Amino acid sequence: MNEKRNLYNAYRFFFTYLLPHSAPPSLRPLLDSIVNATGELTWGVDETLAQLEKVLHLYRSGQYLQNSTTGSSAEYQRLPDSTIPQEDYRCWPSYHHGSCLLSVFNLAEAVDVCESHAQCRAFVVTNQTTWTGRQLVFFKTGWSHVVPDLNKTTYVRASG
Repeated sequence: MNEKRNLYNAYRFFFTYLLPHSAPPSLRPLLDSIVNATGELTWGVDETLAQLEKVLHLYRSGQYLQNSTTGSSAEYQRLPDSTIPQEDYRCWPSYHHGSCLLSVFNLAEAVDVCESHAQCRAFVVTNQTTWTGRQLVFFKTGWSHVVPDLNKTTYVRASG
């Protein structure tokens, strides 16, 4: 009985608010099934844990990108050891309230994110990572003021 109560409380206070909303689109169906199964109490803790570990593995390994990453038509110029201190815009679910700071698995995913945001014209890859090892990237509206920064690499969309 305690196990079911704990699962239901996890569903009410954690799963429904956090899991599906900031997940990559290709992981949402798996997370929706976890949310539904815990809400309906059809899985025990062992099955719930196994399903969450499966999602975490797909997320950490980048396997969730295999069918979702499309080839970009835009080209980006790499500007090593540089950053764009301004030209921020807000996005959700950003790690920073005043700018668009997201985690990505690799450069291809950063390009995909930038391409999916109408206002994105550049992005800055930092040397910081999340607890899952994903790179933190700032997405920018332009690149009129690029400055040196040894800990970052800027990518700007080529004209044309």
